[in-house]
Amino acid sequence: MSGLLQLHLGVLLLGGAGLFAKLIDLPALDMTTYRAIFAAIFLALFIRYKKQSLTLKSKNDALTALAIGTLAAIHWVTYFYAIQITTVAIAMLALFTYPMMTVFIEPLFRRTRPTNKDMVLGLAVLFGVAMLFPDLWFGGESLSDDTLMGIGCGLISAFCFALRNILVQHKFSHYSGGQSMFFQFVVTALLLFPITETPALDLTFETIAKLVLFAVVFSACAHALFASAISLTSAKTASLVGCLQPVYGITFAFLILAEVPALATIGGGSIILAAAIYETQATKRAKPSSPPAK
Repeated sequence: MSGLLQLHLGVLLLGGAGLFAKLIDLPALDMTTYRAIFAAIFLALFIRYKKQSLTLKSKNDALTALAIGTLAAIHWVTYFYAIQITTVAIAMLALFTYPMMTVFIEPLFRRTRPTNKDMVLGLAVLFGVAMLFPDLWFGGESLSDDTLMGIGCGLISAFCFALRNILVQHKFSHYSGGQSMFFQFVVTALLLFPITETPALDLTFETIAKLVLFAVVFSACAHALFASAISLTSAKTASLVGCLQPVYGITFAFLILAEVPALATIGGGSIILAAAIYETQATKRAKPSSPPAK
């Protein structure tokens, strides 16, 4: 399989992952917990097959794993909750503000300042986000409606995702993508399992089957394909194709869930994705050898 085909397949699977928040009849927190357990088991087997280590190398790495695992847990719970109370389109587009959030967070690690261009792109993304809930512009909805709550959760998810990616790149890059995801899933499971509402024994066979499919195919395998494709293509290509994830996700939601995005959602999403693609191109031109966050 060619690198470009692996790349598109990985992004396609990641785009379809959000649908499980609608297809699995569990609260977002419970779904995240059990998905993390199944994904961690699969990745542990995969890592051992690759003859890699399942242990952390130092106390500092353990603290970093705890930090990125906590961020990943918050990212996943808020993202899936956003999908459950709104639509796949709105939640995914809110999540994809993370490239611009990265632009403003990463300088704190590099001790630099965002450029004027970054500020303009940031304002464009804010405008795109505002277009995701046009009813508020006309006073048609209160500030407590599910749409606004979903967008808020999506933005929180985006912030945690951006910060997690930066920490992985700056503090955890000496581990492979599979190892990094394994530790994140383990920490997520350990943090969330004690507060899940649904006991494991109450899970139906259908729910378990969907969780395994979600965890193994649409999570672990998707990330593995994406990571593998990077070595066969380029970081720039991988990042640009990765911006197709909302497109794939919204298409899946239309075909499977009959969710039709509003014109304002499409317009706001186009602005958000255009800014993400532009920033990705500019970043890769400036740092051609920099690997993308896993």
